Amino acid sequence: MLNQVRLLKKYAIRVRGHLGQHLLMDPNTVRKIVDGLELAAGEPVLEIGPGLGALTAEFLVRGHSVIAVEKDPKFVEILQTEIAPEFPGLLEIVRGDILKCDLTKVLRERNVPLPVKAASNLPYYISTPILFHLIEHRACFHSAVLMMQKEVAARMTAKPRTEDYGRLSVSSSVFGKTQTLFDVSPKCFLPAPEVTSRVIRYVFERGHVSGEEKALLDVIRIAFSERRKTLLSLLSKQLRPEKGREELAMVFGRLGLSLNARGEELTTAQFRQLSDALK
Repeated sequence: MLNQVRLLKKYAIRVRGHLGQHLLMDPNTVRKIVDGLELAAGEPVLEIGPGLGALTAEFLVRGHSVIAVEKDPKFVEILQTEIAPEFPGLLEIVRGDILKCDLTKVLRERNVPLPVKAASNLPYYISTPILFHLIEHRACFHSAVLMMQKEVAARMTAKPRTEDYGRLSVSSSVFGKTQTLFDVSPKCFLPAPEVTSRVIRYVFERGHVSGEEKALLDVIRIAFSERRKTLLSLLSKQLRPEKGREELAMVFGRLGLSLNARGEELTTAQFRQLSDALK
């Protein structure tokens, strides 16, 4: 495995755990993540936030080309100096903030065969925004193997009427399927985080986010914006103030929804029905 400790000393890098930088040091976990993508021979990969390149090097050793999106200039320097020369033509580094990166444009400009698979040890504090960003560009993706905080992963697979069920749960099930692969101990990282990590495989339902789907996302977002308030109250205030509560109440009645229902009580199918009825 890539000697990350040597690179940290050589470049005098101080890893900032408070900024979500937790380097994966366990070679077995690295291999399991790469295995989880189920790549065909020579299949390219998009990697988000490669850091010092633990996953990157494993992909490259196996003969996969990698497009790596990295924000930290020091990590970019190390990837370009220490790893890229060993694998000519296989590693391309895109310097930038993943949340501001047009992933569709990045992949198409480089003539990457679509759909592509993605991998990442996600920074804990922005894992949810990155997931939504990937969903927005899901037309380009087949699947992603992602490591994140265990609690965030649990929300992706949560069921209605449970504490973890929320906006991420519904959105994830609308646009793909989540499979839990395995958990990762804090001891596998430097610095060790205070939480357990979980690796999941997310298989996208391909397609662009259409106007109807954006409307559905709006309904989901509003439904969980204030969990203690009823769904009818939130929608009448934020989505359809011009329509009035009475008209929305009639829609609820036609769908068989309680006027006192909260977002956490609705299934994915019910959210779809509600969004369609509100068009």
